[in-house]
Amino acid sequence: AFIATAIAGAIILATGYTRADGLAALLVAALMFRSAYGLLKESGRVFLEAAPRGLNPEEIGRRMAGQAGVTEVHDLHIWEVTSGFPALSAHVLVGRDTDCHATRRALERMLHDDFHIEHTTLQVDHRGAELLDIEVR
Repeated sequence: AFIATAIAGAIILATGYTRADGLAALLVAALMFRSAYGLLKESGRVFLEAAPRGLNPEEIGRRMAGQAGVTEVHDLHIWEVTSGFPALSAHVLVGRDTDCHATRRALERMLHDDFHIEHTTLQVDHRGAELLDIEVR
């Protein structure tokens, strides 16, 4: 903006062409619009909790489901807490004899190392776990 104003000022002083100031203002406005558009687009992705650019939720879900002991991954949600800080939450089912805590740690490590997702919330349950039957007396 300063450069455009300085050039416009020099043109006005040298030639008397006063419209140079208006043209410089249009140039500055166009630059500001371009910057604002990019900022609004990125902040919109954060506010709408869209999947971060470069992260494919289907691919991540398949990779998670392909880990040893994992039988199902659902309620997978990937979003950006703030620009450049992706987060993930999911419900993961593992086999009856699988160590759910070790599986959660392995999933978190894979998500961090392969997809650079540092903030994860994983609910890991055993598949086919019996429901507790409560009697009211």
